[in-house]
Amino acid sequence: MEHFNSQILFDNIEFLIKSENRKIGEVESAAGVSAGYISRTSKDGGSKPGIDFIMNIAKVLHVSIDTLLKVEIASLTPTEKYLISFLEKLEHDTTHDLLTWNRESKEHLREIDVDREGFPEHPLFEFHRFHANEKGEYPQGVSRVVFASRLFGVDTAINGDCFNLRMKNNSYLYLMNISKIKDQSSNSQDCAIEVWMQVGSNAQYLCNDYGNSKLKDHIDNLYAAVSESTKHPKVEPEIRYIIDSFMKNDNEDDPPTGFDEEIPF
Repeated sequence: MEHFNSQILFDNIEFLIKSENRKIGEVESAAGVSAGYISRTSKDGGSKPGIDFIMNIAKVLHVSIDTLLKVEIASLTPTEKYLISFLEKLEHDTTHDLLTWNRESKEHLREIDVDREGFPEHPLFEFHRFHANEKGEYPQGVSRVVFASRLFGVDTAINGDCFNLRMKNNSYLYLMNISKIKDQSSNSQDCAIEVWMQVGSNAQYLCNDYGNSKLKDHIDNLYAAVSESTKHPKVEPEIRYIIDSFMKNDNEDDPPTGFDEEIPF
């Protein structure tokens, strides 16, 4: 197991057992190991638990394997726990082809303009007027449409493909693949994935995978799952309904409904 840290694993197991007010013997029995296994293995620094135990204990404690192995659960805030559950469900449903994500290419997003009324043609972008800074990088009065990220502000560039997902009440979830606009004196480039939610006219930042973010692995796993999913063909619900009907040997037209229904007299 890559980057396995037994201390994180057993600290998480101990925390979850205590927080759920469970008895360790019952948890060990449910996970298929003998009494005292958790205590013995956690104290033996040279011993690694088997993958079967990790899979079973994660199921018994109602937590994902990634979270159990990589996240210090005791240090999470309630909001971080909430978002991890959200990200895990998104990844699960994406890998099981239950969600339809839309790809927004970096080329398209780098050319976002304003509409006829002067508003940006993307809900996460804004029209910003730049003023000359100390280095003279911006002429006075230069204006352009930008994505002002939480991490890098208006000095944000689109780094790669981004994705959106339509959710309830015509709201949208966005995965924004971004980077900081390079300083001319620097060869490094800071990159990140930011997660945003747009509801009506409001755009709400949720989280990112930058630096030591506790949600980093979950965001990266979701982005990878979405990137892979969008490469595969999708069947829209109305098309799937027709195909499913055919597979059941049902080729008859459905009876008319509503006002088109024939009056029975």
